[in-house]
Amino acid sequence: MQRNIIRQYYILSGLFTIGGLSIISAICSTFLIKNGLSLFEVNLVNAAYYLTIFLCEIPTGAFADIFGRKTSFVSACGFMCLSMFIYGSSHTFTGFVCAEIVAAIGFTFRSGAFKAWLVDSLKHHGYEGGYTKIFGRGNLICQIGGGIGAVAGSYIAVRNPTLPWFIGGTIMALTTAIAYFTMEEHYFVKGVFSWKRGWSAMRNVIASSVKYGTQHKTVRFILTITCVQIFAVQALNMYWQPFFKNHGVSEQHFGFLFTGMMISLAVGAFLVSRLKNTGNEKRIILKSQICTGLCIILATIIPGLPCIVILFLLHEVPRGYWGPMIDDYLHQRIPSHERATIASFCSIAPHICGAIGLLVSGIVAQCFGISVAWIVSGIVLIAGALIVAKNGNEGSD
Repeated sequence: MQRNIIRQYYILSGLFTIGGLSIISAICSTFLIKNGLSLFEVNLVNAAYYLTIFLCEIPTGAFADIFGRKTSFVSACGFMCLSMFIYGSSHTFTGFVCAEIVAAIGFTFRSGAFKAWLVDSLKHHGYEGGYTKIFGRGNLICQIGGGIGAVAGSYIAVRNPTLPWFIGGTIMALTTAIAYFTMEEHYFVKGVFSWKRGWSAMRNVIASSVKYGTQHKTVRFILTITCVQIFAVQALNMYWQPFFKNHGVSEQHFGFLFTGMMISLAVGAFLVSRLKNTGNEKRIILKSQICTGLCIILATIIPGLPCIVILFLLHEVPRGYWGPMIDDYLHQRIPSHERATIASFCSIAPHICGAIGLLVSGIVAQCFGISVAWIVSGIVLIAGALIVAKNGNEGSD
């Protein structure tokens, strides 16, 4: 049964990644720019995404703890399906913002719930091992599938810019159906439905989880370092397409470049699954952030497209094992009955920092260029990690 649960986690993760993310990941910024948006407006569209996550993360996490992680994940797939169709049908700033808001709601329904479903389902069936290896392999599968989806999406977009969005929406509709009919929650005891009791229970879970999060050293560390990370990487996430277009890379080849990014992330996910990291998680997390910053600074100052591509791809490797390490470090240290809510709580402040990072990097890129915005990102990553380490936050719990 444990193998079936893990296999199902891998399959649903892969489908969600391909349909909701990768098929449009190599064309999204270019698609927005082609529809008349400036670099700053491109970031504003995504700022709406992060602000929506800030508003919805804890309520949807509490929803998962109260009403079930399966219900939450199925809802996430449905919202993502709707978002893809809205995006493909839109040609204005307002339409794109609406699509991002719907997508953000979908991601909040998934963020804490899906991994909480995996962890508690495995525990219910007697699993006693760690989760870094599972999370790492899950990321590996997602990166491989994501690369395939990105290549397909970039080639399709050259012929029909809106078609990848509709294909992604169809894949998400299929994922919704598969999750609804196959996911099980044997550990979950569903009570009699009542909106009044449900909202009351959600408020109680939210209050206790926020209190736990602000007082627990592990959660504070996760919040601090993730805030730095998510603030700094916005310029990298949003502007790699116009950056490489300015260096002579054609749009139909963006999918191959994105595949290289996925391979680099997959290498990172593979390495983290092999690391003996018990007791050293914090130091590994901080070192990976410093390596990311160094690579991206070098990529902007060293001339020549081959060197730029290599350094850019190298910066993705530590980002590949950063996520699984964070997940394992957190889930090993939080109580089961509030797992989804606390995991969601750990995303709230960082996503506000993501919105701020989008605004700041958008202004810098619009005024001084994408290269300057990338250098600023690298400096923030390195300085943030060093400050956290200097304050002693990298020590053991």
